[in-house]
Amino acid sequence: MEFSVSALHELESKVENLSDTISAKLRCGKLQDLTSDLFKHKSVTKELLTAIVLQMGTLICDSKMVLRSACEKIDEQKSDLIQTKNELIKCKSVKLEAVKETVQSEMKSFSDVVKSKSVSSGLSPAKIKMAVHSAMRDEDRAKNFIIFGAEEELECEEEEMSDKDLVKDIFGIVKGGDERSIIKCERVGVKKSTDAKRPIKVTVKDAETVRDVLSKAKILKSFQSPGYNFEFCNLFLSPDRSLEERISRQNLVKGYPVCWPNWTLGLTG
Repeated sequence: MEFSVSALHELESKVENLSDTISAKLRCGKLQDLTSDLFKHKSVTKELLTAIVLQMGTLICDSKMVLRSACEKIDEQKSDLIQTKNELIKCKSVKLEAVKETVQSEMKSFSDVVKSKSVSSGLSPAKIKMAVHSAMRDEDRAKNFIIFGAEEELECEEEEMSDKDLVKDIFGIVKGGDERSIIKCERVGVKKSTDAKRPIKVTVKDAETVRDVLSKAKILKSFQSPGYNFEFCNLFLSPDRSLEERISRQNLVKGYPVCWPNWTLGLTG
């Protein structure tokens, strides 16, 4: 009998049956109450004891077979586990070696570039620093989006609402983004008159949230705004573009250069 869950259940059933048989024949409530005096009763014959011992012998043999099979399977699983761990360690070592070679190769390539007179003359420390700062600004800007057309004094059901409340409502309407990802909401530029509507720059945790919200912003165009002192359809959501990107986009759309207002130039530079 090999080790298995069904084999264990079968053994358990045999043990319970034998226990019930002994308890019944020796007239005790349960096997734990068995005493030597119970074997002195007239009903306890040699034939009865022989039958009980034979059943116990068979049960012991079956149990030994299952236990031996269980030990073999456990040893086999241990061996497989050790082999798997060794293969994993070997795989990690290979990957680490590959990363090490790549890093060394890239460092050598960068060193060759720096030593090259034709290239080093055009890559001054100032230019490298400027390129790094530009890349960092682009990465930060990817986590922003701009809301145009929002009233300076926002209200809902005649109650004042903050710019962040507006952003939360937008997230809820377009069913995009997670309001818990909102890091900061701020008006861009200096307030000059009651009619001016400064844009709102929204900063969230990741660029994926920005893409999600902007891709669904068209839903605002058909949203009814009862209770608000503004219309969501008049809001315009835009990526946080750099100055160069904004000028290029305007020239592409309009076909001629435009004069940017101060607050527009100061979005994120």
